[in-house]
Amino acid sequence: MAVISVSPQLSMPASADRELTRGRDIALHAAIFFLAFLVLFARRPDAILNAQFYAEDGKYWFAEAYNLGWHCLFLPVGGYLNSLSRLIGLLTLLFPLVYVPLVMNVCAIAFQILPLHVFLSSRWNSIPFLTRMLGGLLYLALPNSFEIHANTTNIQWHLALTGCLVLLGRQDCRRGWRIFDFLILALAVLDGPLGILLVPVALLLRWIRKDPRYNLAFAALLPPAVLQVIIMALSDSRRSAPNGASFARLTGILGGQVFLSSVLGVRTSIHLFFQDGVRYLFPIEVIATVVGLAFVIYALRFAPIELKIFYFFAGAVLALALRHPLASFEANFTQWELMQIPGCGNRYYFFPMLAFLATPIWMLTSGVAKSRFTRCSALTLILLLPIGICQDWRYKAFPDLKFKESAAEFERAAPGTQFTLRINPSWTMQLTKH
Repeated sequence: MAVISVSPQLSMPASADRELTRGRDIALHAAIFFLAFLVLFARRPDAILNAQFYAEDGKYWFAEAYNLGWHCLFLPVGGYLNSLSRLIGLLTLLFPLVYVPLVMNVCAIAFQILPLHVFLSSRWNSIPFLTRMLGGLLYLALPNSFEIHANTTNIQWHLALTGCLVLLGRQDCRRGWRIFDFLILALAVLDGPLGILLVPVALLLRWIRKDPRYNLAFAALLPPAVLQVIIMALSDSRRSAPNGASFARLTGILGGQVFLSSVLGVRTSIHLFFQDGVRYLFPIEVIATVVGLAFVIYALRFAPIELKIFYFFAGAVLALALRHPLASFEANFTQWELMQIPGCGNRYYFFPMLAFLATPIWMLTSGVAKSRFTRCSALTLILLLPIGICQDWRYKAFPDLKFKESAAEFERAAPGTQFTLRINPSWTMQLTKH
């Protein structure tokens, strides 16, 4: 038998191989960020081209950072701390007022893209890369999600998704990943109650996988979770409104908002809700609920543990939202009535929609769907998705409140001047000129 030897001079050193791999990873993720940014920009170009404050972005995160300085970090809004949003507000103090909404929107988009980087990293290489790319594209094009697009106010939803993916993926011992994990998990809890629900997720994974590396996750999650619980118990900053829970409204929320709008788009649901087809809406919601729950039950029976736990997290988020929602404040309606209206409070359906839409992708790409009926059902759902994506692709631009003109007027004002600026959606923010 002939033995072929390879000259040591022709072999690549391990360090050089690692550097080459690292360079390829950096280039890949830079390309992913650029393309994802273009997709999100295309969905609402005015977020960049005519950036304006939105809701808490102006009224709390910037205005209180400007008026109060770093003391704003300790002020709860909605009954809990919003640390990352506050930090972004403090960061914007480095820029002239006219650029502040743009900086906030860019930060929000960056955190909106962040879950994609985690999902496409080597930590999730148990799933084929092309399957993850398909899931990532669906995430960027998700129907019925305009409320959490490109604004710092709802950044906690994308931060919590990043934290969930960090926990569900393979735990990495490299120092860079460990620091990243710790910061993301701690921030996820400090920026809202969604992060608290990551604690039982970490506990489940630690018990199932018997991996001591999850001890770092507990160290990052538990202290800020205790702090948030104390703040939530003591704070009276969260407004209350009548709940109005009923089985029929739950059917409308699940069938219309979670299942139907995630596939056919919220504009399709709006057409059914407000047009002549309203008489058929409840039967359609019932059918959508039955079909959607069939996929959920199938996933809970046969899916890998990661998808099952993601369903657990999504279900906990929805249950928490339904218990004490703040979809809107209309004096003549309860919160569950408002949540049945397509497009109202669609941030609450973000995680359930992701879990639901991940199910047919898993069914078709894993080969678990053995029968013709299950394969056809999953394929039908996937083939219907382009309808919802096309329907909801372009978000409506914010009303132009001439923010640049107001910012210029503010810059010309004398120190000590009390200034009121109009912001979307029909809010105002108060600034005292420095």
